[in-house]
Amino acid sequence: MSNELLSTLLQSSKLTNSEKWDAEYESLPVVIAETTATLEDALLKLDEVGGYGYIATWRKNLFAFNTKLLSKRCGLIDENGALLKAARVPKN
Repeated sequence: MSNELLSTLLQSSKLTNSEKWDAEYESLPVVIAETTATLEDALLKLDEVGGYGYIATWRKNLFAFNTKLLSKRCGLIDENGALLKAARVPKN
């Protein structure tokens, strides 16, 4: 995990620091996947919460991510905390 990406993420007012996750976005876990090589590990971390949460990545690397192939439960945010794909959270 990149400390540079994490510090940039935490500058956003939308994200908060987390003990368990890399960060939290609107109380959902955020895990960092800077490249497609680290995407599988990030998705495995989210499996702990049923896959519901967000993947954070650099906007410049988005061409490598096919958001349609990400789980429908998983959202995507960029380094500035901008929402690129919303996570689908089950209704209680």
